[in-house]
Amino acid sequence: MADLPLLLSSSVPSGSGIDDLAVVDVAGAVLVVCVADSTVWTWNPARDEWRKRPLAFAHAGDPLFAEYPDADNEIDSVAAAVVDGRIVLAAGGDEQEPAFWDLDSGRLLHAVPSCGAYLAGVAAVQGPGPVRFVTATQNADEVQVWQTPFDEPPVLLQDYSNVSKLATAWINGESLVAGVDQGVVVWDLARPGQWLRLGTSGDAGTLKSVAWSRLDDRPVVVGGSSAGELWVWALGAEDLRRPLNDLEDVEPLYDPIVGHEDRIVALDTITVGGRSLAVTGSQDTTVRVWDLAERAMVGGPVVGGRLVANNRSRVISVVTTMLQGRPVVLSSSRLHSTIRVWDLAALL
Repeated sequence: MADLPLLLSSSVPSGSGIDDLAVVDVAGAVLVVCVADSTVWTWNPARDEWRKRPLAFAHAGDPLFAEYPDADNEIDSVAAAVVDGRIVLAAGGDEQEPAFWDLDSGRLLHAVPSCGAYLAGVAAVQGPGPVRFVTATQNADEVQVWQTPFDEPPVLLQDYSNVSKLATAWINGESLVAGVDQGVVVWDLARPGQWLRLGTSGDAGTLKSVAWSRLDDRPVVVGGSSAGELWVWALGAEDLRRPLNDLEDVEPLYDPIVGHEDRIVALDTITVGGRSLAVTGSQDTTVRVWDLAERAMVGGPVVGGRLVANNRSRVISVVTTMLQGRPVVLSSSRLHSTIRVWDLAALL
């Protein structure tokens, strides 16, 4: 089996390390949105074109910031979606509450007032209808759903849930959310206040990342752990029709796949040639591809970072997409300013 070849790479002009990235389809073309040192950039990989995107300060006019006229956004997590031809950015960070901007103009569309409910995770919701985002916050420990144009209060999916990562899917006519909360929790956006917990067995370690996929036409949730393992759970159609709170914890579909030599911190999925693949990034500095049906690694690991001053440059983001008709994965590392694009088509 062929190894994963590098198609292209490009670096943020500022030279700052990348904290997070997201991909949007704009009129049939891929645009990468990333945040580096609290500054949002976009990258057009087809033209290798970078553009800095200044954003209005989310707390401008807030009395709490009157003594800090030079205060600016503290962003390290982003999600994006296209609304009527324009990109809406959802972002925040370890020291900033969720906020939403028109990315082209930098205009602030909505912001959570300064209250210490800092952003822990954010994702664009999959499915038809108005564009929505789901956020998880620290301190307030809430999972909420926001709908454009943000003129209504958010819908509370769950309170007192310490979620750090989020993934969304449109399955059997339902918008579903999975979140990492030590283990994995699943919500149906149509049934706020209900949730389903996905169980692990043995010494699973802490789950650090999550994504959705399909196996044998069944929706599955994939989780990456601090022990470097991949866990997979299958959800039956009947499970998604019953009240989630009435269901028992869902057990893993099979024993975990032994993955990395260190914790998995980034995860995404894609179907290539009918194969359900998971792509993982780890603190062991590698990106790896896994066949979920075969429960095995596809090709060899690729290095997504390098050792710096005895500190491992962990892969912080992996995102799968289609680029000019080819399935690819984008990876980035926290200590580096480079986005790498790997060719998944070579695995066919």
